[in-house]
Amino acid sequence: MNEQNLPLWQTQEWEQFQKALGHKTTRVDQVLLLKLPLFLGMRYGYIPRGPFFPEGKKSDQFTKDLIQYAKKKKFVFVKIDPEAELKPSKKIKAKKSHSSQPGNSLLLDLSLSEADLLKQMKRKGRYNISLAEKKGVLVKRAQNRDEQKKFGSIFSQLLAETTQRDEFSAHGENYYQTMLRELPMSEIFVAFYEGKPLSAAICTFQKGRAIYYYGASSNTHRETMSPYLVQWEAIKEAKKRNCKTYDFLGIAPEDAPKDHHWKGITNFKTKFGGTVVNYPQAQDLIFRPFWYQIYKMLKKIQKLIK
Repeated sequence: MNEQNLPLWQTQEWEQFQKALGHKTTRVDQVLLLKLPLFLGMRYGYIPRGPFFPEGKKSDQFTKDLIQYAKKKKFVFVKIDPEAELKPSKKIKAKKSHSSQPGNSLLLDLSLSEADLLKQMKRKGRYNISLAEKKGVLVKRAQNRDEQKKFGSIFSQLLAETTQRDEFSAHGENYYQTMLRELPMSEIFVAFYEGKPLSAAICTFQKGRAIYYYGASSNTHRETMSPYLVQWEAIKEAKKRNCKTYDFLGIAPEDAPKDHHWKGITNFKTKFGGTVVNYPQAQDLIFRPFWYQIYKMLKKIQKLIK
């Protein structure tokens, strides 16, 4: 498959980013697999948004090669977060698993004109974009590495406010700075009001697809609705680059309870319109059943402690 058509998480650039974070990687039939630590020196494999096969390669052959590699490396299991439905393998025990990637997303069709994109938004979405513009919010995209570094620090400061306000955990600043430095398709946008940064977003732009990856906002001047203008500027940038879709990356499932931890961000994202996409659930291919059960038990204990 042409590299440009691959999901972000299967590209060479994403692999280099993962290596820069200290992760070990390999390719099985050109499919990216991360080698991640467990306990007692054991490891598991992770295939993000794959597998995608090169020309002429069949899924049965890939499964055979993956099983051979995983057994050779003594993996406890290999988690696959597929973009498309996978056929269950009869050669190895597979179990539905928790997805590391969002199971539900929202896609904007960027073949629409800017006027039509605004028209298909919810009324409140259009209103908030217009309000931010009238308030004088100014969105800037980092133009060089120095600005990326400066904006990355601003993003981390805003994120600290966001995580405290919305009660979730996030990476440290080094992660986002590494992403901006090592992942060439990543860009950062920051909204300023009266010279002060109010909100920011990190997006990725590939040929054909753009992704809103991370966002953060201040507790002050929330009445300016600056995050809406950040998104609109990122969407317009994606159109300039001839991207076909703009992916909001993660939303709550349609049947999620009212107290779902993604309800707030979902309410924000759905104001931009778009089409809901549901991905298949992750699968764990289990190679060492005893240690896999130990791993699952430790995960349950971890949840109870939290």
